[in-house]
Amino acid sequence: MKHEEDVFIRQALASVEKAERYSRAKQIVVTVVAFGAAIWLTERSPSPELKLEVTILSGVVLIAAVCTAKVLALVNRNTKSVLQAIAELERK
Repeated sequence: MKHEEDVFIRQALASVEKAERYSRAKQIVVTVVAFGAAIWLTERSPSPELKLEVTILSGVVLIAAVCTAKVLALVNRNTKSVLQAIAELERK
C-alpha cells in the first residue's frame, strides 16, 4: 500500500507542476491580451462622451482578469507545497 501512495503522490505532484507551468503561460497571455483590448477599446470608443466609461470598464475587466490569473497561480503553488510536504512525511 505504501508504494501505491508514493506513486499517487508523485503523479499528483507532476500534474500540479505541469498545471503551474501552463497557468503561468496562460497568465502572461491573458495579461497581454487584456492590456491590448483595454488600449484598443479606449482608443476606439463609440463616442467621445463614452470615453471615460469605456476606460473604467476596461480597467475593471483588466483587473478582474489579472486577479483571477493570480489566484489560480497561487492555488497551484500552494497545492504543490502541500503535496511536497506530504511526500516528505511519506519518506520519513
